[in-house]
Amino acid sequence: MGLVALLAEPQKYDGKVVRTIGFASIRFEGNALFLHEEDYRYGNLKNAVALRVTEAQAEQFKRMSLKYVIIEGTMHANGDESWDYAGAIGEITRFDYWGPRSDIPAHPEEPLSGTSRQR
Repeated sequence: MGLVALLAEPQKYDGKVVRTIGFASIRFEGNALFLHEEDYRYGNLKNAVALRVTEAQAEQFKRMSLKYVIIEGTMHANGDESWDYAGAIGEITRFDYWGPRSDIPAHPEEPLSGTSRQR
């Protein structure tokens, strides 16, 4: 299921096993799965679910931090994380790298904020 559905209606999936794709952040400050890399970069926590991981899982998953991943676990609509995030995924049973499609060329680099494009 798409992460958008989990973000929009976390209560609908509360207690259910879900599988979704997103941009992972495994950090000391907090573990989360973001809708897009830009949501992570700009701290848009409402476009993210917290990840409830054990210390052992955090160590195992940190090599995939700041990458897109596919994850499977149990959705939790309520909890301490619900103040900041749209919910949480815990009891994680799958956490794997999700690479880009090889048949679609990458986008050219966008200019940095505050710069103009040359025409």
